[in-house]
Amino acid sequence: MTNTPRPTRFAGESWRTASAMHARVVGAVIMRDLQTRFGTGYFGFLLGLIMPLGHLTIAMIAMTTLGRPAPIGLNIPTFLLTGILPFVLWLYAHRQIMMSLQQNKPLLYFPGVDIFDLFTARLIIEVASGTLVVLILLSALSLIGYDIRPNNIFGFVYGLTQAWALGIATGLIFGNIGSLWPFFLMLGNLMAPIFWVTSGILYIPDTLPDKVRAVISHFPLSQIVDGVRSSFFAEYTSNYYQPQIAIVTILTLIMFGLSLMFIIRRIT
Repeated sequence: MTNTPRPTRFAGESWRTASAMHARVVGAVIMRDLQTRFGTGYFGFLLGLIMPLGHLTIAMIAMTTLGRPAPIGLNIPTFLLTGILPFVLWLYAHRQIMMSLQQNKPLLYFPGVDIFDLFTARLIIEVASGTLVVLILLSALSLIGYDIRPNNIFGFVYGLTQAWALGIATGLIFGNIGSLWPFFLMLGNLMAPIFWVTSGILYIPDTLPDKVRAVISHFPLSQIVDGVRSSFFAEYTSNYYQPQIAIVTILTLIMFGLSLMFIIRRIT
């Protein structure tokens, strides 16, 4: 006579054990990533957070040199802020997620560690650092004396969340493919200057020629930036912004990136 196993209890205990193990692994990878990225002191951490101020400064210098007034609003800094914030959130998430597997690949030789843990750890760090970056940029302009209150706070936060999600999606795609063919990591890095030019940080898409506007309308970050500006400035009405393009593209890219992750997970 054989004993009948109790699958429900066994499966439950296995799930809890696996979850606890993955949580410990993710926590260890987070601590390793923080130490690798920022060093052991506070200076590296603070430098990583205030670097986005450099993007704002460069853009301000460019517009001032060209002698261009702010197309929307009363001042250049708040106009640029609405373009730089989405770009920085996309860039940092894209770059860090993309390099996660490459930078932490030796950890896969340890039992119980897989690429899911590596991406999850990097994702948690990017949520925290992205939030701090937004708060630092907004606080810096507020302390100087600029009005950084959006007209539509929900739309503003929604747009920034879309930029962050887009960075995760593109980072997953290039990071997973790049683990097999490193050439794709270089292609992923080339997206930064392309998105800087096409996202509309220094201009309003509606002011561009029709053919140029038609081309950049297919870049989701340009749609996100214009959506953020529409929610920030009460006086801005956009004929360019098509929210369905951004959300459909982001969801499609995330699903594709997750599919690639599970494929790479099986073959590595």
